[in-house]
Amino acid sequence: MHTGWGLHEPDLVYALIQFGIRKETDMKTRTPAVRSLACGLLLVGTTLGCSQPGPEQTSDGTRLATSETTVRHALPPNNPYLIQNSVYPMVHFDVGATDTTTLPSWPGDTTLEPSQIQWIPGVTTIGTAHRPYSGGEHAIFFAGGNRIGKIRITDGDFSLVHEVPIPGLEDKTMLPEEIRDIPQQMEAAEGDEEKYLAPYRKFLGRTDQSSETISNGIYTVMDRDGFYYAGWGTSVYKAGDVREGDVNSPIEIVEVFDMRDGMPEDLRDKISRIFAFSMTYDGYLVVAMPGTIAVMDRDFGDFHFIYLEGEAVDNGISVDENGGIYCVTSKYMRKFVWDGEKLSDDEADGAWKSEYDYVPNPKAFSRGAGNTPALMGFGPDDDKLVVLADAGAEISVIAFWRDEIPEGFEQKPGTKSRRIADQLPLTIDVPATIEWSPHVYGNGVMMMASAWPDPVKQKNGKVAIFESVLTAGITREAPVGSEKWSWDSETDSFTSDWTVDYPLQWALHPVSAASNTVTLTPFEDGVYSLVHFDWDTGEEVGRVILGTNPIFNTAGGVFIPLDENDIYVTGVFGPVRISKVK
Repeated sequence: MHTGWGLHEPDLVYALIQFGIRKETDMKTRTPAVRSLACGLLLVGTTLGCSQPGPEQTSDGTRLATSETTVRHALPPNNPYLIQNSVYPMVHFDVGATDTTTLPSWPGDTTLEPSQIQWIPGVTTIGTAHRPYSGGEHAIFFAGGNRIGKIRITDGDFSLVHEVPIPGLEDKTMLPEEIRDIPQQMEAAEGDEEKYLAPYRKFLGRTDQSSETISNGIYTVMDRDGFYYAGWGTSVYKAGDVREGDVNSPIEIVEVFDMRDGMPEDLRDKISRIFAFSMTYDGYLVVAMPGTIAVMDRDFGDFHFIYLEGEAVDNGISVDENGGIYCVTSKYMRKFVWDGEKLSDDEADGAWKSEYDYVPNPKAFSRGAGNTPALMGFGPDDDKLVVLADAGAEISVIAFWRDEIPEGFEQKPGTKSRRIADQLPLTIDVPATIEWSPHVYGNGVMMMASAWPDPVKQKNGKVAIFESVLTAGITREAPVGSEKWSWDSETDSFTSDWTVDYPLQWALHPVSAASNTVTLTPFEDGVYSLVHFDWDTGEEVGRVILGTNPIFNTAGGVFIPLDENDIYVTGVFGPVRISKVK
């Protein structure tokens, strides 16, 4: 029997015994609180084929995602320097960080059987990119822990092709056989937190994973030539196939660049870790670090940087097609401008910065706003905005004008600057910052609660992020709730459309432009699920019951649709693939 697990046949036996998938569940179907509904610009077009890897494009390069009901919204223009025809070329799905896919969500209700689940035990690898090859072949590149790896995913296969360790971290690992036993041990703890965390903490210690190292490999990007970029510490690693164009080729680290080597001597020791990557529309890498934003070519030459004294960068970045680079720091929401030769923070070049509400909170993981700024407005008549959640005493959804502030626009009461287009307090109750980036589609934006009411703490009093994501919903309260808004270009304001009150695991699933749905990742009564909601109304339209096994916990990772039938999960104990087909 072909399992798609390569040589890991014992894992199928383990799955049959240990997954604990429930045939039935007493989870209640919830009706969202539907408030006022606002309709975005709807463009009528043709139906997107399920097997189509990417969206259509208009003559100006704007991407259009088409649903089965022929309703479409403009998406970010295709970036020609990312790997093409990829369902996931980089974190957050595109350079606009919209967290939107053109693939459909699974219709109806599904309860997974063990035959629908494939798992490769390993370290936590959140960084991911999908690479198509000629001849209909496909692979996933992944990064995290102490390694970069590659999995063949063609035609239901899920075989590990090759892994390369990060130099100096070769011993920071566990054998797959050891990792395979950990989820079973955790489930057997039956709610006893010390017993539950003991095998997991052993795993974290052996693999050197902690709140201090979580940025290693987490943000990655693949360029149009198939080279994969990931960061460890202050170094950028460029990896690729040994045999170009061969899905079965081993991979190698082609080049390494320490960002400190591009900095003046008096600044090189002031930068600590790489946090985020993106790609400009002329093919330059963008790198964000605490206190620094940098641009360089993909061979690590032509290095440009701006040092941000006293400003922390704990989040991802977004990029527009005109050279705008959007980054939120612990002090400002910023736009930098790259013109192909110079990186600028000068207003004369179109750059800007704006304060936003920030009140330090001991329950927050990030310094300042906790989420990657996402771009909104890609159609010719759309308002061009950048959206995030602030970090005030009362958390708000906040939009900034990306380009010139409209003539006659007056600063709104209670906002920090005229650059802020609107600011609206969340109605869901969140104890601290929103750490997940906004989901943006059309004129809509959705955010999920992510702060833990009672996080696990390290000895130094800081949040122990890995332990907190695994105990949330098991021995401690999980974040609860999600809210979606619409932007009204006539009134320059947000309207709250709907909320839902599910307890959530720390995980992201994109908006489906094809199905006009957004998917949340509830974790209730020990059961991991995916629940699909209509993007406009918030009505539940589908559900996937995953099971009770901790391998479905992403530890802050992503559920990545690969096609209409399969989803890749950046699992805390290694990559997982789930399939709609039994």
